[in-house]
Amino acid sequence: MTLVAVIAALVAACARTEWREVETPDGGFRILMQGDPRVEKSALDTPSGQITGNLYLVEVKDAAFGVGYSDFPVAIVQEASPRQLFSVVRDGWMKRIQGKLQNDGTDIKLENKYPGMEFAASGQLDGRDAYLRGRLYLVDNRLYQVIVFGTKSAMPVSDINQFLGSFKLVPRHETATVKIEANKKP
Repeated sequence: MTLVAVIAALVAACARTEWREVETPDGGFRILMQGDPRVEKSALDTPSGQITGNLYLVEVKDAAFGVGYSDFPVAIVQEASPRQLFSVVRDGWMKRIQGKLQNDGTDIKLENKYPGMEFAASGQLDGRDAYLRGRLYLVDNRLYQVIVFGTKSAMPVSDINQFLGSFKLVPRHETATVKIEANKKP
């Protein structure tokens, strides 16, 4: 009987870490996550006024895997280059972990057409060594933030790469639905 209980516990633990495809039509994206994300909306004050921040977050051990997006006024997007916008957002993340960049940020593209930046940093979070890696994308006036942060030992590089590399755009429509596909194999 004890062996059965141990096996059941191991199976349950493995099931919690399976990658699942999370798709949100109103967010306009899909991504693989380890579990069901917590979804939050918040009002963000910016120099150009208030915008709504949307966050999809899964916390695993001492790490967090999240996707956020915000729609910026078109005027802001037209006034600044994508690189300038990405640098401001990246620097905000740096402050959260009292971090130091590992590089200035690498220019990337989403679907070979939308500008992006990938960056990595190390710092401190709650008095412990922290690691952060992120990708930022500008799709029209929507800024996506695909971020992983926490203790480096809690985030295998393979998990980071799988998470960041799985971000894809989907057609957007206004709904309040998040679709989570169970048992998705990477």
